[in-house]
Amino acid sequence: MSALKDHFQDATLYDSISSCKPIFWQNPQHNSELAHLPLSVKDLNEARERWERLAPLLSQLFPQDAPEGRIASPLVPLSLPLGLGKSARALLKADSDLPVCASVKARGGLYEVFARAEQVALERGLLNRTDDYRQLASPALIEALAEEEVAVGSTGNLGMSVGLAAARLGMKATVHMSTDAKEWKKQLLRSRGVCVVEHSGQYAEAVAAGRKLADANPHCHFIDDEQSKTLFLGYSAAAKELKDQLDEQGIAVTPSEPLVVYIPCGVGGAPGGICWGLKHQFGDNVYVYFAEPTHAPCVTVGLATGLHDKVCVQDFGIDGKTEADGLAVGRPSGLVCQVVAGLVAGTFTVDDEELFEPLAELMDTHGRFMEPSCCAALLGPERLATHPQASKQLQCGTHVFWATGGALVPESERDVFYQRGKVNRTAPSRHHSRM
Repeated sequence: MSALKDHFQDATLYDSISSCKPIFWQNPQHNSELAHLPLSVKDLNEARERWERLAPLLSQLFPQDAPEGRIASPLVPLSLPLGLGKSARALLKADSDLPVCASVKARGGLYEVFARAEQVALERGLLNRTDDYRQLASPALIEALAEEEVAVGSTGNLGMSVGLAAARLGMKATVHMSTDAKEWKKQLLRSRGVCVVEHSGQYAEAVAAGRKLADANPHCHFIDDEQSKTLFLGYSAAAKELKDQLDEQGIAVTPSEPLVVYIPCGVGGAPGGICWGLKHQFGDNVYVYFAEPTHAPCVTVGLATGLHDKVCVQDFGIDGKTEADGLAVGRPSGLVCQVVAGLVAGTFTVDDEELFEPLAELMDTHGRFMEPSCCAALLGPERLATHPQASKQLQCGTHVFWATGGALVPESERDVFYQRGKVNRTAPSRHHSRM
């Protein structure tokens, strides 16, 4: 472990990470350079075009959840004591209410499942890109897709998006999960006809086992949360959605009124795709920060050391276990680290006990619920306030907090989280009052 310390510009950062203390890391390489990355604007445009082709099909398959064929979420005002300046604006991007699986993973997992269905149909000559994609739900194509399987390694939400999407198309789905993943997520998946395979060990081992089994089956497509460009591109479309919503609300993003976005981060796919998309939309006027648990700061260590996926949190003596189960990842995506190494403005970590007080405040103030892992984003301003340069961003502009999941969480689980937050609120508040 001592050799890892040499990869940090700040030795105290290494010490804090190893001790599981909350940190803020400002990216010294932050820029808006989009050239020479593994993905281009051409890829981004093709992803948007696929979403458009899929819209009629999504409308048909999910008439209640997505009647217009859009996997989109509301952007709503947020009034919490977050520590922002009086001229700053706070908004919640409620992917916790996304159609189909109520998490940001719908943007990636559903997208890749339908992209795979499109690929199979095109290769078999059963579909042309100019066709009405509702044909993917025709008897002939349902029969063809029944021969296909999709598999994924997941802590829960990605598995739900993949499983629910595959089931609607008549495809088999297998989700590989670690034994310590949330039990209610496993039960929900099984209730929808999805095969859940549990693995001892942690997330990375479940992914590796799932990948190995899928490789042995030519009719099984493995959705790789660590390496999939298709998954990444599915998430990226959220940036244009956010841009359109800001325009609709008359909110301009300028050098003097920047956009600051806080996104919970696990392996990095969803926040990475969104970050890359936002840089295409807003360039130098957007600052994106990733939020991670103190016990699973995999993207932070990957970026801060420059080692990317060649390092994991266990190398620091950290166990990778956290209440923020969707973020319980030990090793970051190499693809994501490569893409966002210069694009992300920074990262910060939060202790598990910090997640529940803002959750209770959100429920009391707005009547909204999101998973505890999402609440990591709400700690962003508090962390930025510890850094002289970053703290200036808190005074003005538009601050968007990404709620990455929650609507499917059982009421019994919600109440446990809420009560835990209420207990924490009996102590003096950690939050800054509005400046």
